[in-house]
Amino acid sequence: MRCLFLVLCYFCLGNSSARALRITEQRLVGTAPPTRLQKLEIGLALEAGQVRNPYDPAEITVGAEFVSPDGKVYRAPGFWYQDFRRCTTCGPPPRQANDTCYYCSTCPEDPRYLTPVATRLPWRIRFAPPQAGRWSYRLLVRHADTSVASAPMYFTVAAAANPGFVQVHPNGRNFAFADGQVFFPLGMNVVNYEVEDHYSRLPYLDVQKGINRIADNGGNFARLMLAHGQFSPEGPGDPPGRYDTRQNRAYDLDALVELAARRRIYLQMAVAIAAELFDSDEFGHAWRKHPYRQVLAPGASSLHFFTDSLSRQLFRQRIRYVLARWGYSPAVLGLEMMNEADLYGSGNADNFWSPGNSARVGGWVDEMIAYARTLAPQHLYTSNLGYAFSSQYPGPDGQPLYQSRELDYVQDHYYSSDLSVEHQRAFLARRAAALYPGKPYQLAEFALGIEKPCWYNSSSFTAGQYPAGLKYHDLNEMHNTLWSSTFNGSGGAATYWWSNQVLGLCSGGQYHYFRPLQQFLAGCPIFSEAYEPLASACPGVAGPKDAPHQPTTPGNCVPLWAVDKESGQNAALEPAGAATSSAALEVFALRSPARVVGWVHNRHNYWYKLPHLAGSFTDTSCQRLNDNQPSTPDSIPALVGQQVTIPGMARPGRYRLEFFSTYPFYALSRGGRQAQGGVIAQFTTEVRAVEGQLTFTVPPLRPLGTPPFAPDYGFKATWLPEPTAPPKAPLKTTPKVPARKPAAPPARKPAKAPVRR
Repeated sequence: MRCLFLVLCYFCLGNSSARALRITEQRLVGTAPPTRLQKLEIGLALEAGQVRNPYDPAEITVGAEFVSPDGKVYRAPGFWYQDFRRCTTCGPPPRQANDTCYYCSTCPEDPRYLTPVATRLPWRIRFAPPQAGRWSYRLLVRHADTSVASAPMYFTVAAAANPGFVQVHPNGRNFAFADGQVFFPLGMNVVNYEVEDHYSRLPYLDVQKGINRIADNGGNFARLMLAHGQFSPEGPGDPPGRYDTRQNRAYDLDALVELAARRRIYLQMAVAIAAELFDSDEFGHAWRKHPYRQVLAPGASSLHFFTDSLSRQLFRQRIRYVLARWGYSPAVLGLEMMNEADLYGSGNADNFWSPGNSARVGGWVDEMIAYARTLAPQHLYTSNLGYAFSSQYPGPDGQPLYQSRELDYVQDHYYSSDLSVEHQRAFLARRAAALYPGKPYQLAEFALGIEKPCWYNSSSFTAGQYPAGLKYHDLNEMHNTLWSSTFNGSGGAATYWWSNQVLGLCSGGQYHYFRPLQQFLAGCPIFSEAYEPLASACPGVAGPKDAPHQPTTPGNCVPLWAVDKESGQNAALEPAGAATSSAALEVFALRSPARVVGWVHNRHNYWYKLPHLAGSFTDTSCQRLNDNQPSTPDSIPALVGQQVTIPGMARPGRYRLEFFSTYPFYALSRGGRQAQGGVIAQFTTEVRAVEGQLTFTVPPLRPLGTPPFAPDYGFKATWLPEPTAPPKAPLKTTPKVPARKPAAPPARKPAKAPVRR
């Protein structure tokens, strides 16, 4: 008996942390009443003995179980939270002469513009109730081998208009909200991860400015990365699996996710980037400073990030923290497991394309998405590669990587300075639709081809519309691909990459390109109809500054890696289906039974024919690609009287034909007021489809200068029913009046009989 007593005493002493586990305080954070699909946040404090790592779910987990009015159960994981006070005394940028034209990156607390403050309720649980009505929840906490649960608590959720989380449209080519409304992403990348020495407010201001500018100009989508220099929970020098030093970044991202929700901007977040894993003299040695590198065997290559069991466990922990903190929000469209995972071994002999490595990377992607889906099944998930051809490398099941069932949608990255780049990008969209059916496609990164430090910029002759000192006021290469990608079969408009050249104070008006396209798409039902993409054939004419392609096709009509490979195996992938009367005229369009919508463009209007600059005036490769020519509007020849023919029209007869302005700050009529896009009334007419073909004349395509003429237009051809002839009215005749008969004499009243007396 004495031995049993000693054993029990030992057990109790050894489990003192378990005995102490209890919830000491809990309450709803904030004063606003909960509403449907808005953030509901619960804060709680624990007495849990010693907690070595509050971010490690193997040691401690905090969460809640919510029960909806109709009895459905939802679970939300909790996370460790640190509160901050934001510095507000830093003046507007630029603050100092050495601050160039970017942002004030120092405050009195430099380098900490966020100061940590005491946090009374350091555990948080976030949830967005998807239904109005009376809900209940209970808190669930586990530490070591002991668990506690709170008594049920109740709250009422008010109704609110919210379309819900973004999902894949039933057509498998587009996105849609939970309520069925089509969602067509229109936005850009908002990422700047160049500052890594210490955390300043630069990343926060970059994304804040990007979200606001996208929303102000009619956009709805932004892609950002939880990179080491930006919002990653862990980074160089941190202990593996510890996020303490980066709680300031998480605090900033809290504010940005809420800003996105208010502005109706839907975010794609990359949880990791391949640059974390670089380890070569050419691309840097970030891998040597990676937190996971500390727990691997000496000399472990970056491939072990994907294959080592402890490394994978640590990354699952990172995913859990990201979803616990931000996964509640419908403003999060989806999570991208890794940006450009095929570049992880850049500069090394043992890289993604070495035998077996693509399957290892693909297995890692599948594992991480499957885990994320257990935590937040309401979101979409993807991962992408730096080169489109990498998607055809085999995954763990031997099938192409992008055919994985775990990927909800697929994305390419494609940079090029070629004249025929819009056809190349249309090829990628058709390729994705054929190879990865059921997965919406989007070009997630694009810009002019970059070589060494070269960076291009072109003007559309609207510099005077922007404040003085703005160096980069327009991006013709961004404008053109926005419109071509919208009508090449993609599930979203292509997203421009060089945000650090767009967000900064040296830049300005690029976001205005969204407004004309947003106006064009507003109310257009094409994406909810049975549509097919069409394009004019690539004419096979190369531009004067096309990048060298060896081998090549005439005019570089398809990406270099597709020459005599994918394009040769399946000619249907090359854009076709529409005809133009001139090789200088290109068209990208979507055709449904009731309409054709698209974009017509003078091919001469591209970056090289406009005033442009290179990033270096001494590097010979920059001079070869970009000679900084002083172009003028006259360098772009006009196209007048050209025609477009659209075959395969399902409905014969009349179509209302409208043309739309695609440029900001441009009038819709000569002498009219400036507009941000819209229909050009003087170009509206009617045309007829005959024997399945619709042929129409394009208004003159001229350089910008004399409104409303422009080098490209959006167009809509909408079927009209034939007018119904009104019923014939009967002939008016004078009715015959029958002859009147002579009136009969009035009847005589009978005389009263005499009364006999």
